[in-house]
Amino acid sequence: MNRWLFLTLFCFWALAACESKRVRVRDTLRHGKSDDRSGNGEVHGQDVIPTGAELDSSLLSLKKGPWAATDDVMSQDWKLDDADQPHWNEVFWDSSSDTRQYPELALFRDYSVTENARCRMRTGKWKLYKESRALILRFGDGFSRIYFIKGIAMKQMELIWRKTPNDSVLIKLSADAAIHKRSAEDPYHPVNNDWRIKPKASETDEQLRLRLKQCVHFYALFFHDNNQRQLTEISFSGLPTCFVWYNGGIGMEARADLDKKWIDCFYSTFQALKAYEMLSSILRKHDLKWPEHPTSWVKQTAEVLDQLCDKL
Repeated sequence: MNRWLFLTLFCFWALAACESKRVRVRDTLRHGKSDDRSGNGEVHGQDVIPTGAELDSSLLSLKKGPWAATDDVMSQDWKLDDADQPHWNEVFWDSSSDTRQYPELALFRDYSVTENARCRMRTGKWKLYKESRALILRFGDGFSRIYFIKGIAMKQMELIWRKTPNDSVLIKLSADAAIHKRSAEDPYHPVNNDWRIKPKASETDEQLRLRLKQCVHFYALFFHDNNQRQLTEISFSGLPTCFVWYNGGIGMEARADLDKKWIDCFYSTFQALKAYEMLSSILRKHDLKWPEHPTSWVKQTAEVLDQLCDKL
């Protein structure tokens, strides 16, 4: 048996063993090809030793050793990269708005989950049944979904979603093999996205202020996270916001140009505009201290947003 195939199969056997708490996970998917002709669901590919700069101390790198806990490998922000051709539009295209979607699956070590932080967000809990390789997602709105793990490595995963007994969807996902040591510091953790859940009744000024504070805190964490991962390109696609981001500055959208997704985070347009004025007033009244010698505009923005959050 090919040595690389043996390593991959070993990962699967370990994942399926209930008594095993740690697995040896190798980067066998990134440059390999998925091949299910054996009928066993294994993934064939060549072994790749990842390289890169040291991560921020707040992050845990899963690449530092050949062994990683199964839950740690699972507990990443998985970006959906591809789906089989018959189902691609269903997964990546919103027919109602005629726009490309960027679905994600953020799993955390406390078994919280945020699905699709950039489109149709839902939060809830996840559970992995190792014997059957079933990944169960249960959301706060009562909806649930079952995936089956076809293949997993530190930075890539393949899931099968059985829509009906006769219709299955193959989905390919990728991650960067880095997780927050404290899950609550990840911007996509459910606790940091409560502000995006539309309230069922009109809110008081104090409740609106809290929702704004949570919004600003989310973006502070978002910029911190991008800086900690040393990302040079930041995507805001799908995230509800009232801000305009500059290299070395923060502005606010004009009232007439406010993002509908941001407005929909509030009970009504009236309440959203009231919150907008609260934030605008604070920005006018308080001078935010920008670092004099910034090493990164991303880090600089995160620190200023921390200050703004403290003012709310």
